[in-house]
Amino acid sequence: MGVNIKSEEARARKAAVEAEKNQREQREKEDKYWTEAEGSKSKAAKKKEEEAERRAEAAAKRAEAKKLAEQEEAEIEKALTKVDKKVNRVAVSAFEEAELQRLKKEKPGLTHTQYKDLIWKLWKKSPDNPVNQAGPS
Repeated sequence: MGVNIKSEEARARKAAVEAEKNQREQREKEDKYWTEAEGSKSKAAKKKEEEAERRAEAAAKRAEAKKLAEQEEAEIEKALTKVDKKVNRVAVSAFEEAELQRLKKEKPGLTHTQYKDLIWKLWKKSPDNPVNQAGPS
C-alpha cells in the first residue's frame, strides 16, 4: 500500500510543534534556574533602584521644606500687612484731625463731607503718607 501524504505532513507538523514546545519549556526551566541563582535583580540594578529611591525622598523633603518656607513667608507678610494697615489708619486719623482744624479756619461753611474730601486729597499728596514715603522699589 501507498503512504498517505497528507497524514505524513500532519504528523511532521505535529512533531515539529511538539519539539518547539519542548525546547521552549527547556529554555524556561533554564531561565528560571538562573534567575533563582542570581536573584530577581542584579546587584547593579538593586543599587540603581535604591539610589533612585533616595533621590526621590530627598526631592520630596526639599519640596516640603520649600512649601513650609513659603507658608511662613506668607504668614509673616500677612502679619506685616496688618501692622502696616493699623499704622496707616493711625497716621490718616492724626492727619485728618490736624487738617480738619486748619481747614475749618481757612474755609468755614463747608459740609463735613466736603472737609473729608479735601482732607483725603491732601492726604494723597502729603509727605506724611507712608505710600508717598516708600518711593520706587
